[in-house]
Amino acid sequence: MRVIHSADPAEPDLAVDVSGCPTAGGPPVVLVHGMGGDHTTWHSTVRTLRATCRATVAVDLRGHGRSGRAADYRLDDFAADLGRVVDELRLVRFDLVGHSLGAHTALRYAMNRPDRVRRLVLEEIPPMPRDEADLAEQIAPTATLGERIRGVGALLARPGPFLRFDRSLPDTVLRQFDVPEPEWWARLNTVPASALVISGGARSFLPGRHLQSLADALPRGRMVTIDAGHSVHRDRGPEFLSALVAHLDEPDGQD
Repeated sequence: MRVIHSADPAEPDLAVDVSGCPTAGGPPVVLVHGMGGDHTTWHSTVRTLRATCRATVAVDLRGHGRSGRAADYRLDDFAADLGRVVDELRLVRFDLVGHSLGAHTALRYAMNRPDRVRRLVLEEIPPMPRDEADLAEQIAPTATLGERIRGVGALLARPGPFLRFDRSLPDTVLRQFDVPEPEWWARLNTVPASALVISGGARSFLPGRHLQSLADALPRGRMVTIDAGHSVHRDRGPEFLSALVAHLDEPDGQD
């Protein structure tokens, strides 16, 4: 692990796991985990990408893993932290992969720095609510009973991320999804990266139609469904990796 120290005492140090040389070969792949996880959730993904000679950078978000805790857990703070990581590692242009809160973080970063993101993979990304109707559906990074049961199994197999997780974080994050933000949707058309949105299908608490709307709003977005629930990369690893690699390796003259 590499620790990126903050010059501002109000900002946390950030831990990242770097595999390969991020400045050599093809574009590196930056991986951002979901709420309650850490960089270790991407072990299988890192192994697969390393086999294709891709460098990877797996981030521990603030309040997670070996990164520091913080007074604030605003959605924009997570995106700013991601910016600190890629700046410290001198990544000029890269592919960006995120799950759940990490996917939301990745997309916020891409909105702010569209020039630096080549490809996006957004697994089960929770969109901001557009209006009161969206609020009524409670579109937020929570979990169904089935997800909780599967999560218990994952916790027993790998308790470290949960034990290091700042339990004050969820309330702060989830409250931000209780406020309609139509301007967030309006900014989606500023993201030129080729984007793959992955839905977990009917087993997920996130309605697939909202993820399809998000994919349609991105200039170069498309959606695939893998019936796995909220954690596609964990529960349907081979299908997730196949979709991921195909998207990252797809030839495109605009890149």
